[in-house]
This record gives sequence, structure tokens and C-alpha cells, in this order.
Amino acid sequence: MKNETLGVLEAIKQKGVDVCLVSKYWNDKQIMDFYNLGYRKFGENRVDILEKRYKNLPKDIEWHFLGNIQSRDLPKICKFSSLIQSFDRPDLLEKISNYQGVNILIQINLFEDKNRNGIALENLDNVIDKINHNQVTCKGFMIHPPQELTDDEKKLCFEKMSEVFLRHPNFSILSMGTSGDYELANNSGATLNRLGRVLTN
Repeated sequence: MKNETLGVLEAIKQKGVDVCLVSKYWNDKQIMDFYNLGYRKFGENRVDILEKRYKNLPKDIEWHFLGNIQSRDLPKICKFSSLIQSFDRPDLLEKISNYQGVNILIQINLFEDKNRNGIALENLDNVIDKINHNQVTCKGFMIHPPQELTDDEKKLCFEKMSEVFLRHPNFSILSMGTSGDYELANNSGATLNRLGRVLTN
């Protein structure tokens, strides 16, 4: 493993931020290299690959699902992941409640573009009420701003999301920041990064 990769991970650790490693960038052997360094959180956005890796790799890996949630895939998502970071389907809460040990992060959409995934802030309180009603465990929030935004625009998104997070002290995870903007996210209060590409250089 390259010194640059180890340097990035160490710098994030020094910030007190956790890391979810986006496993699509690596084969099983490379994932095990990170595992042997002590990393246990890995994220996958494809259900078929999630299932395969869950079965083939050590059982103490904490798999996070990062992709779009389709109703037909829900049984496998809930069986093979312990945290759904991309939850934005309140209509599936009753089904999710039937599975033990599955936690969610609410994906937030801060933009008016209805084609983007996520829950709008104006609907957040209502969604949290539905989550509590269905006794599904929510750990916090996830945000993924458009990559075409400038750094200043991303910084404003992360700061806004941090304000929302601080208004919910019962939540413990604020997942924001990927390979291109994790430093901005961490300076704005992220507790968890989703990293892949930056660790392959």
C-alpha cells in the first residue's frame, strides 16, 4: 500500500473522523490489505457485489449500503449490510422494520432538483417521525453534494448539514465528504467520510 494512501488515512484519523472505504475500487485482496490495517467499515452500492463480498470476506466487516434502494433488493440489503447510508424511501420503513440489526442514515437533499436522491429539509421532521413510529434505528445523516459545485459551494452545503446534525443530538453519524472534498467536510464537522478514489492513487 502506497505511503500516500497511508498518509491520507492517518491525517483523517488525527481529525477524529471515521472512514467507510468504498469497496468498488478494490478487489478482495486489496480490501483485505485495508482490513489488516484495522479498517472494518466498507461501503458497496451494488447489491449483487455486496452479497458476494459479505459471503467471501471476514464476518466482522461492517458493510454499509451506499446505493439507490429498490424495494425488490431490500431483503438482501437488510441481510448483508448493517447500515444503509442512502435511506430516502419512507414508504419502505414498515418493511425495513421487519429486519433486525439494520440501521439507517437519512440521505439529505439540500437542492431544489427533484431528480436528486434524498429527503428535503422541509420534510425531515415528518420523515423522522415515521422512522420512530416504525421503530427503525436512525444513526444520523448522509449528504452527497453535486461534484460540479465549487469548493465554496460545497463548504456551504457541509456547514448547513452540520447545523442540521447539531439540532439532533441523539444522532451520532454525519456522513459527508468523499475523495474530492473530504477535507472540506471534515473542517465542517463530518464524523464519517466515504473514500475510494483518493486511496487508489
